[in-house]
Amino acid sequence: MKRLGTVLQALGNDVLIVRGDEQASKSEKPRINSSVMDKTVKRIGKVTNYFGPVANPYYTVKLDRRGNTIEARHYLNERLYVQ
Repeated sequence: MKRLGTVLQALGNDVLIVRGDEQASKSEKPRINSSVMDKTVKRIGKVTNYFGPVANPYYTVKLDRRGNTIEARHYLNERLYVQ
């Protein structure tokens, strides 16, 4: 399990914006559709896109279940991981 980054924002009910960790090297960047997990190793979604600077990119994560906005906001400022 590798660190993806920290959740910055919840967009709507099912999309999170994640700021990537600075220490991740180019070879450790996750691929599109990689599984995303929270700190309890529960799968919460998948990486759908990345953008921003190459050294410290941002990722969009689509949540698996369509929950309510409170559920998506639950992950704000939490660290997420990829498998």
